Amino acid sequence: MLKQFALDARQLVPEPWYLDFKPAAITVFHLKTERQIQDLTLVAVRASQPNQLFAVGKDALQYQNNPEAVVFSPFRQGKIAQYPAAQALLKALLKQAGCGAVLIPKPVMCIHTQEHTSQVEEVALAEAAIQCGARKVFLYTESLPAMLDLARSRRDLQSAVLIHIESQD
Repeated sequence: MLKQFALDARQLVPEPWYLDFKPAAITVFHLKTERQIQDLTLVAVRASQPNQLFAVGKDALQYQNNPEAVVFSPFRQGKIAQYPAAQALLKALLKQAGCGAVLIPKPVMCIHTQEHTSQVEEVALAEAAIQCGARKVFLYTESLPAMLDLARSRRDLQSAVLIHIESQD
């Protein structure tokens, strides 16, 4: 099969083999407000309109038996596997962490990377964060508590948003 890549043709609906990915645990922690969101890396999209997002995280589970919806994780072993859906998930979770209807304006983001993450996967994570409005992105491999301590001790990270994705495999 030959597929042409076009930036404007990216859709949220995945290839069928994506449906087997186990969701990862994701924590979004806004250091300035101490607001924390703990969820799953799941999205539910309308099968007939691939860019219509129904729900993210645990809320997506209610669409599992809905024939009009596709529920899947855009992450495989904590790494981006389906970019447009991963970006939509991050944007929705950032909105939740921002205390209401608006995103946190131009945050610094610190994103957890898994062991053996390739440079391409790191770029995908950073690019997804930038597309969600990050002005600066840091990648880290430490545990969430260790990263929280480090971020609180650094002046440039005291208002950061930490995104900790932990594979459940």
